[in-house]
Amino acid sequence: MKKIIIKLISQRGQLSMEFSILMMAVIVAASIVGYHMITSAVEVRDTNINIINGTSNAIINTLSVVE
Repeated sequence: MKKIIIKLISQRGQLSMEFSILMMAVIVAASIVGYHMITSAVEVRDTNINIINGTSNAIINTLSVVE
């Protein structure tokens, strides 16, 4: 564990370039996953709204025929 920490930190106390690239890759991956989660949630919302509207219209048409 101590060797890993020594490898990550240079003599001047700066983080190594490998660690910086790894952190950048993690942040980019998290951003991409977040974007896809949001877009899929919006698609599901639109689909559910259309289903609810279709069901509501069918019920209204059925109830308008019943006397």
